[in-house]
Amino acid sequence: MNFLQFLGALEIGLIYGLVAIGVYLTFRVIDFPDLTVDG
Repeated sequence: MNFLQFLGALEIGLIYGLVAIGVYLTFRVIDFPDLTVDG
């Protein structure tokens, strides 16, 4: 794995982390179910 592949994986991981935090905050703090998760 070279450096560019590592940076790409890190970037995707951070993006997915932000999405997960956003969904968690939507459910727990705001108490508003997200339609994308509810289906």
